Amino acid sequence: MNKITVIGLGNYGLDELPYGIYKLLTAGEKVYVRTLEHPVIQELPEVEWHSFDDIYKKHDQFPAVYQEIVAALLAASEKEGVLYAVPGHPMVAESTTQLLLEADAAVEIKGGKSFIDDLFTAAKADPNDGFQLLDATAFDVRQLNIRNALIVTQVYNQIVASDLKITLLEHYPADHPVRIITAARNADAAVTEVPLHELDHEFSESNLTSLFIPAVQGAGLYGELSELDRVMTHLISPDGCPWDQKQTHASLRRYLIEESFEFMEAVDEDDIDHMIEELGDILLQVVFHAALAKREELFDIREVVTVVTDKMIRRHPHVFGDTVVNNLEDLNQVWEQEKRNEGKVKREVKMEKQFADLFMTLYDKVKEGASLEEALQEVKHETR
Repeated sequence: MNKITVIGLGNYGLDELPYGIYKLLTAGEKVYVRTLEHPVIQELPEVEWHSFDDIYKKHDQFPAVYQEIVAALLAASEKEGVLYAVPGHPMVAESTTQLLLEADAAVEIKGGKSFIDDLFTAAKADPNDGFQLLDATAFDVRQLNIRNALIVTQVYNQIVASDLKITLLEHYPADHPVRIITAARNADAAVTEVPLHELDHEFSESNLTSLFIPAVQGAGLYGELSELDRVMTHLISPDGCPWDQKQTHASLRRYLIEESFEFMEAVDEDDIDHMIEELGDILLQVVFHAALAKREELFDIREVVTVVTDKMIRRHPHVFGDTVVNNLEDLNQVWEQEKRNEGKVKREVKMEKQFADLFMTLYDKVKEGASLEEALQEVKHETR
């Protein structure tokens, strides 16, 4: 296999193209290009360009396009050295470069200017403040960190913008500003700022459009578990609240029961707002205990979340693994087997379940109109 040289065409025309790249392009060799839609290509019609634009028309999804392009480049390198040109810089938001490197091909990278500098200039933002760079066509919300500025590339039409908006609205305030930047090149960039909920309104189609979304601050972070953890940690600190500071795991026990009771009432009343509030109060108890443990250098909220996430995946091998279940009996057997694998010993008497049964019986009788004393007497009579 011969060497594949990947070169960057930069973010604009010949006046910004490095001289070394210009010499490579005009040396008389055939040049493969991902797309002919680039100013440098239009300014060098004498170069023997071999475009992969036809591959774009064959597939509905970009990953399939990139896979076929890379397969064609690898096949060509079996016969001769390959010169492959891409927009911007080969190592910035260029999937085909990454696929070539993963294929363990003989690849040499020769840079061109990326769009990042021009985009930050157009957005009037400093990358030193922190940012993420994600691809709209392969957007994974799990990578999202709203505390940093976000750049989203390849927002090339209204459909992509609409899908992206729906996802982002789950994490950003609806009125959070979004800068739509097309053809970023310093003062020549087209920059439009809109609230997030209007992102896809009158959206122009262009393969040169990216989004710049500033970091979320203040009340916009209140939906983040880490922010609740930060607030609780501050409340139990020396600069925090005197009541919170003196609490212990033992002193907080009753509140978990109280908040659970209030949530049950909200469920019975089918009161959604009340359910949200009471679930928040239950979550507060979890975060409160974790903050106390962190202060004592025992554990923290991340360990709590890690343990329960691991447990849910481990105890559902029929969902996250290859185990097959055909009915509820199979499911119960899988659950019990996983618990045995964890080393849990089956107990004949489970006090927590007896307590829960007693609590629910008392709760139901009180909801039916009995006083607590009457409910207790009835339960005593029934359990004799």
